[in-house]
Amino acid sequence: MERRRMPRRRGLSSAEIRAELSATTESTQQSEIILPINGNAVITGCKDRPQICGKEAACRSFTDNTSKCVCPHDLSPPTTDLKCPNRLIVPLTPRPIPNIIPPNGNSTNSTTALPEAEQYFHTVQQVERVRLRVPEIVGIAVAFVAVLAILLSIVYCVKKRSYNVKSQRNSLDGTPMNLKKGLLLANKYTPNPQYFSCASPEVPILQRESLVFLEDIGEGCFGKVYKGESCVGDSKEIVAIKVLKESASREAEEDFMREVDIMSTFGHRNILSLKGVVLREGNNSPWMVFEYMPYGDLAEVLRSNSRQFSRSTKPGLQPLTQESLHWITIQIAAGMTYLSGQRFVHRDLACRNCLVGSDLVVKIADFGMSRDVYTCDYYKIGGSRLLPVRWMSPESVMYGRFTLESDVWSFGVVLWEVYSFGKQPYYGHNNEEVVKLIFQGIMLIPPEGCPPFVCQLMRECWKTDPKDRIKFSEILERLEKAKGKSIQQDTLPRPPQGPVTIRTPDVLDPDGYLLPAPTKPHEYLQTLPALSD
Repeated sequence: MERRRMPRRRGLSSAEIRAELSATTESTQQSEIILPINGNAVITGCKDRPQICGKEAACRSFTDNTSKCVCPHDLSPPTTDLKCPNRLIVPLTPRPIPNIIPPNGNSTNSTTALPEAEQYFHTVQQVERVRLRVPEIVGIAVAFVAVLAILLSIVYCVKKRSYNVKSQRNSLDGTPMNLKKGLLLANKYTPNPQYFSCASPEVPILQRESLVFLEDIGEGCFGKVYKGESCVGDSKEIVAIKVLKESASREAEEDFMREVDIMSTFGHRNILSLKGVVLREGNNSPWMVFEYMPYGDLAEVLRSNSRQFSRSTKPGLQPLTQESLHWITIQIAAGMTYLSGQRFVHRDLACRNCLVGSDLVVKIADFGMSRDVYTCDYYKIGGSRLLPVRWMSPESVMYGRFTLESDVWSFGVVLWEVYSFGKQPYYGHNNEEVVKLIFQGIMLIPPEGCPPFVCQLMRECWKTDPKDRIKFSEILERLEKAKGKSIQQDTLPRPPQGPVTIRTPDVLDPDGYLLPAPTKPHEYLQTLPALSD
């Protein structure tokens, strides 16, 4: 066998080959390289030096203590450059791992794999099915969470409402409450920090046995007002007693208690004063006791003095003159100036809510009773509560916004009522038409015989922009300056009434005034006399 020089291997530098050859010279007796004719190299004696087989071949040992380099995949000798050309190469395309079926109880350590094509198709199908169902699963989960949240919210609201109703009912049906803290519970209304924020003083609590009913004064859907007598010790006083009906709604009872809480905080000569309150006891409804005003509401007093109505002036009350009307407006302005100073918004200022006492003393009140008696003056907008649209400012009608400026607008309508002797504002129009007129900016026309400075006050009260409206303090100042002056000095006298020649029922116009008698037409064009020769 001929020993030959080993050729240079691919992938190794000359220095590396020399290093390997020098390292192998020490064991030349153990390893030999045989070059057969077919071009393959047979390297023996590689047991102690396996690195001489290269990177692709491996050293194989035999039982006779011999060894040689072979290709691992088919045990063939490597080429002269130590390569294994027929080696199998794993493709780079990834494949799914076959599922391993665990052995059953009858077999031990056995595995079964699905066919490769079938397993690949099965895996892809499962992945696609899961991918398509992801939006559906997410949608179902979101819908379930939303429905659960809605149900929990409904249950919470129902339980909270039932608890509030029960607690409120117990608070009203139980023992007398501490009126120093107010009759209103905090959760019954939302206070406005801009307006009316003062503590309620102590309200006298009266016993039912100390009150005697004398006669009815008025009645509405939810309550009655009686003239009565209060007997406290040896003193007796005529009072007005407002009684809430047993059939009154919860809303009406809350309005009743709110009126008590509000009236108890005021003290002014032109604001109706509260004398005391009788609390609810079992099935007995609460009562409100306030000072008695013998002539009732101002609207009735004005109408009783109107020439349109045939009824006479109320007994004990002098016929109203221009000076009397001026004095009435001064008192209402004084009361509203006091309320505006308290940052309190009345929201329902009208002649029906002003009461008249002896010596033509006028006091502002808010019975809530007028809402029942004067039902034609109130209108329900969009399912809300009844609203006095004929006295309301545009922003109150449109947006439900009530401020001191909206009370100024209402005062302008009160001036119109006073000098028209209690006529209904916008008479001849129903409530829906009145709302349209307000939206269109059509104002009331000052009544006939109204002093010019009062007409100017009305216009300043009816400014479209609330910021441009006059203040109550300035209104009072102007009215007091005009007191004592000749109110009618700038007005023309009313023409005398002509004779009525038609004796029929249709002699009055819609305002109650007599219609003028028809006149015969005059022949203004006449032929000229003939000229004489």
